[in-house]
Amino acid sequence: MATDAYDTGGVPDGRQSHRQYIDRAVLTASRHEGWLWTLVAVSLLADIALTQFGLQQGLTEGNPVARAAIAAAGIGMLGALKVGAVSVGLTLWLALSGHERAVVPLGLCLPWVGATLINATLLLA
Repeated sequence: MATDAYDTGGVPDGRQSHRQYIDRAVLTASRHEGWLWTLVAVSLLADIALTQFGLQQGLTEGNPVARAAIAAAGIGMLGALKVGAVSVGLTLWLALSGHERAVVPLGLCLPWVGATLINATLLLA
């Protein structure tokens, strides 16, 4: 049987099942879990710093929950919200087992990396 450039995982018609795709993604993430947790910490701090700088430059916070928290208690409250999110994530991480644990830092860092990139783009424009 000839193979093409794409690994189909043995699924007929060249399609990979959704479950196989998720399993591979989770396995890949689990191989890099330590780096993902580092990325969580770096993106958390970068998002807070760039948000504070952006607010000083006249930009507004896009997340309505974070915007209300910052308005009520200052930029420290944004940090508290993020620490709370990490605490929930760590609790979930402890409840999971095996390779599935890697989805927790991945789920935390993706939106924060996105927010950091958006903030940096707005501030550099």
